Amino acid sequence: MTYSILISSKQLQTALEILALIAIAAAFIAPRLGARFFRAVESKLKTAARKRRTAILLSIALPLTVRVLLLPLFEMPIPYVHDEFSYLLMADTFAHGRVANPLPPERKHFETEYVLLNHSYASQYQPGQGLVMAAGQLIAKQPWWGVWASTGLMCGAICWALSYFFPPGWALFGALIAALQFGIFGFWMNSYFGGAVTACGGALVFGALLRMRRKPVSSSILCGAGVILLFATRPLEAIIWTCGALAWIAVKFRGTLVRSFVPFAAVCVLGFGMLAWYDYRVTNNPLDPPYLEGRMTYGTPQSFWWQPAAVVTQFDNPQLRKNYLNQLAYWQRRTSVKALWDSTWRRGRDFWRFFIGPFLTPALLFLAVLWRDRKIRPWLLISVPFVLDHATYHAWYPQQSASEAILIVLLLTQCWRHLRVWWRRRRCGLAMSRNLIAGFSLGIVLIACGRAADLSRPGKFATVHKVLTPLLPQLRTRDRVIQRLESLPGKQLVFVYYAPSHPAIDEWVFNKADIPGSQIVFARLMDADSDARLVQAMDGYNVWLVDSDTGQLMRPAGSEHGLELVHRQLETQAKRDAP
Repeated sequence: MTYSILISSKQLQTALEILALIAIAAAFIAPRLGARFFRAVESKLKTAARKRRTAILLSIALPLTVRVLLLPLFEMPIPYVHDEFSYLLMADTFAHGRVANPLPPERKHFETEYVLLNHSYASQYQPGQGLVMAAGQLIAKQPWWGVWASTGLMCGAICWALSYFFPPGWALFGALIAALQFGIFGFWMNSYFGGAVTACGGALVFGALLRMRRKPVSSSILCGAGVILLFATRPLEAIIWTCGALAWIAVKFRGTLVRSFVPFAAVCVLGFGMLAWYDYRVTNNPLDPPYLEGRMTYGTPQSFWWQPAAVVTQFDNPQLRKNYLNQLAYWQRRTSVKALWDSTWRRGRDFWRFFIGPFLTPALLFLAVLWRDRKIRPWLLISVPFVLDHATYHAWYPQQSASEAILIVLLLTQCWRHLRVWWRRRRCGLAMSRNLIAGFSLGIVLIACGRAADLSRPGKFATVHKVLTPLLPQLRTRDRVIQRLESLPGKQLVFVYYAPSHPAIDEWVFNKADIPGSQIVFARLMDADSDARLVQAMDGYNVWLVDSDTGQLMRPAGSEHGLELVHRQLETQAKRDAP
């Protein structure tokens, strides 16, 4: 049904594909089955869609309400990927009323993925996602509520934008399939990775361009706001949208260029000024975005295939070097035809799983006829740079295509309109379109019922448990160690030991914005002198050593002296293991 489900549970993927095939078969065998029920539902939705404001509110409310109802069954996500911890740091920083944090004592101990420690202690990402998460932290005491709200706003923005392209009912339909496909169970809703905020920016730009002829000033302001929102989340895709918007304004509104362009430019100047101020506070240079500084310092994320590799020769921490070498190896695979094909196939598969899935796939049969549609053709052309953008990177994640989510929904909705009138005499296309949406909704209901049954009678539904367990937040060894430390009195300073074979993806050193004031602080085990200085600087903390592979906690005797003994033991072991 969405990326987060299909990636983690092959059995569920198969079940949903079977459900889609049943819906298709039923359309051919009994095309009039349930026609009266479907007509009644469609009539009510059309009535709601006639008022744009009502349709937008419905689009926002659907994913938010359903996800809240599912919280007892599917809990809030637990951060796992490096990027998520970086965004959580940003949210915590903003929630403390700061743009960036002062450098902590002995900062090398706190170096970690996608976090800067040169001029300030801050995330290396753009501020958009962190702002909505900070709002969730301040208002509801949990940053995920910001993620939750942004997903609903994304669906509302999609409905608003499509209402200037399609009749009202089809605009609402496009927003609803977005909610079903990648809203409720999607990766954007169920992680801290981001995506929905960027999708809102793309929808704002798209809708503003379409309504600019009727309302040039307000549309230009909205278009500029969408562009700034994109630059505050995904700058590269923002450049593509900006070029497209400028070309659209220049071609479509030559006669009213001043009225169309000046408000847009004014909003952009203001927004770029705010982003430059953010850059200055983080990197001490308004023209040096944190993302670029992070790449220059740690070499990650690695370059596109058409760029030279990000080369870093000096690392103080082996774990950071290991992640850099892993990504560099992916970049170097661009010269291998086999590796290129494998990477392209994986990106295409993951894209299909997230944005399309089995229930929307039949509509793609009509994708070829869209080129003849002069109204759709410009948006097909603007999609090309986005495709080239994603095709020249070694991996694909849903947030990378968030800015063009509105274009994807646009094409899917237009294909669905063709599907609905296909084989009109037998009404097979109409029946298929209805059955697939019904199967889509039924899939969510069955997932929820299966989880409820598994919770009510543990162990009685072994197959259901096996299928659904991968969808649930999974506690890692680090999470269990945190639970143990939270039950102890006082504040805890935890030095993390990494064995040479420890995987780079399993990072432990992630902390909150206020390191000296946190109850639990993770630090890298460096050298005896540096460790001793950190223990002295973090006065009042209980000192621990943890093995990142086993999660075994040890209390070095005498703190500083005990850590020195640990280093001697590690040096002895390294000499013994050396060839």
